[in-house]
Formats: sequence, structure tokens, C-alpha cells
Amino acid sequence: MKEHILIIGAGAVGQVYAYHLAQAGYHIHFLLKEKYLEEAQQGFFLYNLRQDKQRQQAIIFNNFSCHTSWQSLANIKLSQVWLCVSSTALAVMDLAPMKAAIGDALMVVLQPDPDDVSRVQQTFGKEQVAAGMINMISYHTPLATEQTAREGIAFWIPPVMPMPVDGEVEGVSALLAVLKKAKISALWQKQFAIANAHNTGFLMVFLAALELSDWQFKQLSANKALLKTMIAAQQEVFAALHAEYGSKASMVLRQIKPWMLPVILKLARHVAPLDMETYLQAHFMKVRSQTLLLLDAYVQRANKSGIAVPNLQGLLMRLK
Repeated sequence: MKEHILIIGAGAVGQVYAYHLAQAGYHIHFLLKEKYLEEAQQGFFLYNLRQDKQRQQAIIFNNFSCHTSWQSLANIKLSQVWLCVSSTALAVMDLAPMKAAIGDALMVVLQPDPDDVSRVQQTFGKEQVAAGMINMISYHTPLATEQTAREGIAFWIPPVMPMPVDGEVEGVSALLAVLKKAKISALWQKQFAIANAHNTGFLMVFLAALELSDWQFKQLSANKALLKTMIAAQQEVFAALHAEYGSKASMVLRQIKPWMLPVILKLARHVAPLDMETYLQAHFMKVRSQTLLLLDAYVQRANKSGIAVPNLQGLLMRLK
């Protein structure tokens, strides 16, 4: 008998993970808003950029069930529930009806901030929650610089980037078993959410600076004052996170200097099979509220610890 897995969020992330889980033999369910139901029932079109760099061979994904309420899931025994929504969506989500509906199903939290995991644990308990970090790039295609056979979701899962997971032994073991069956590389990394908080902080500040540079690597690389402010703001975020969790950013992140960024940004163009600038603009403007939420959270952490963050606050003021 097939195990049933519920995906909350049928966007670029939810569709890709759902597809891999369905390919592994799991019965996939999506919980959707009513306005998205008809479109979802027609199926999704995916492009695997590791196999189809030209985006001309769409994968048709339609072996799943759709639901718009918890009532329609009442008679389904779920083994796992994957939260594939943004931090801002999770922040306003009422978890009480979910808890009543899913029984003892494992909650899989994919949001980037440790506080997201803590919030879900407060409702479901640590034993029922496992955390994972998204280990891919996925987006609505075509981007402005792309041509595709038809609209859909393009995804690229790097071959050497396993998904870190964490939680209690039973939950992590269950999640790792599912990921292995779905051929998604994963590893158990204790407290990865805290350890990777610095990486997320680094990225969020970088995105703020990139937005202020019209999402152009060349423009950001040429703006020495902004690069200096960005790196100073990143160090402020690292200090706030260290005060909160006692963890430190990696040596690599702590040692990045302004002169290094132009080289790094130039190399970034050749890492993935997509136009990185256009992707970053399209994706992160869509989830801009999440970026601002995380940046605000860093300021709040700093204030709580008495740490001055003038560079971070300056970037935020320019964004708002």
C-alpha cells in the first residue's frame, strides 16, 4: 500500500519535490487555495536542467490529488507533511487545524530560519518535526532571457549538494528513507538550521545589495561603497546570530573582502545552467517579503543583544 505525503505549497519548490516523491511511488496530495485548484488539476510541466538544458522536453506531472480543505483529507492516513511555503506564509499560517487533521504525520519544515522550525515545534512537538534545507534551484520558466516549449517549472539539483536534515532520531530516519527512495541526496546534520543561519544571513544581505544594483552583478561589482556596506552588514548579521545561537559563520564567509566579490560574481554566471542574474531577480522579487522579514529579524536579534547594526539598517532603509 502506498504511503501518502501531503505537500503544502504547489509553487516551484513544492512541485519539484512532489514530482520526485511521486516518482518514488508515494501518493502525493497538494493542499491548495481554491483559486489554484483548476489549474493544478490539469497537471504541471517541469524541466530538469540536468537533463534538458534547452528546456524543450517538458515532464508532465499529474499523478497527484488536490485538496482545498482539511475536511477532504480527513480519511487519509498521511505519513508526512512537507511545508513548501515561504517564511512569510508560514508566519501567518494557523497550525492548529493542521495539527488536528494530520494526526501523527511527520512535519517536514523547509523554511530557512531557525525560528521557523521552532514555531512548528511549539505546535507539534520536537518528536513530530524534521527540518530540511532546500538543495536546489527551481523557478517559473521562461525567464525573460529564456525560451521554452511551454511555461512550467525549471529545476536544477546540484549533483554534489545533499539536503541537510535534522530532528529527533525517528523523524529524521523516516525523512532520510523517503529522500533516499526519491533519489534526493541527503545527510543528517545536527543543528544545521543554526549552522546555516549564517549562510542565509550572508545571502539575504547580498540580495539586498543586488536589488539596490538593479540585479546586475557588474553594477554591484563596480560600486565599491555598496560592496563595503554589504560586507559590513553581513558581519553585523554574523555577530547578531552568534549572540543568539552561539554559532559562528564559516571562516570563508568571515574572510570575504570587497575586492573578492567581483571575481565571485563573475564565476557565479557559470555555476548553474541558467541566467543567474535574471533568475535571482525573478525569484527573489517574488519572495521579497521573505527577504525583508529575515533582514528585520536580524535587526531585532541585534537589538536584543545590544549589537549596533548601522550598515544593515542602512540597507533596509534603502529597500523600504
